[in-house]
Amino acid sequence: MLLNLGMYIVDKKSEFSVMVDRATGGASIEDGGLELMLHRRMIYDDSRGVVGSLDETVCVEDTCEGLTIRGNYYMSVHQLGAGARWRRTSGQQIYSPLLLAFTHEKMENWIASCVTNATTMDPNYSLPPNVALITLQELDDGNVLLRLAHLYEAGEDADFSSIAKVELKKLFAKTEIHDIRETSLSSNQDKSKMRKMNWKVEGENEEHTVPLRGGPVHKYDLIVELGPMEIRTFLLMF
Repeated sequence: MLLNLGMYIVDKKSEFSVMVDRATGGASIEDGGLELMLHRRMIYDDSRGVVGSLDETVCVEDTCEGLTIRGNYYMSVHQLGAGARWRRTSGQQIYSPLLLAFTHEKMENWIASCVTNATTMDPNYSLPPNVALITLQELDDGNVLLRLAHLYEAGEDADFSSIAKVELKKLFAKTEIHDIRETSLSSNQDKSKMRKMNWKVEGENEEHTVPLRGGPVHKYDLIVELGPMEIRTFLLMF
């Protein structure tokens, strides 16, 4: 299968986890073993649908060699049930690292041109450890697009696979939010106007577990709730 984040295996006592830094093939062919395929090269067509060889080469003048791929793997061993926190935290650090920016400019000129009134977060507040800020973008009309995601699956962690709460009043401590609208994930329509189709599959058991989801956001407290693996998108008016 395709791995975008990583994979892990468990036994009665431990978890062994591997994180990857790029899309990689992975499988567990035998119990207790993991196989990772960083790169695949085939000189001849294997008749499995590609209709051609998988032979990427790098050429310098008249000399061509097979493409060399290098990747970084991050591995860890934890007690059973404790590995999810490492995988989720490390996954955020691998895929969303801090970016450093540098410039050759006088300090006073840079401050005058770049530093504006900021919507600074309350210094005593931080996002819950099971929540990621996916999008924070000012739109052309002056509204702000905010997208928050719950990082854990249901039942993945004893503590963090629960409802997470984000306090927008503390997230935007030095400004006032006049209105908030929840939208679809892609923010192209109000969520209140969305009408999802309910599909009935023949032979399917109608009894199924309803996923845990966050409730509506009230304008007087501005607290966003997120259930496991839930992503919510909002338009904020200041």
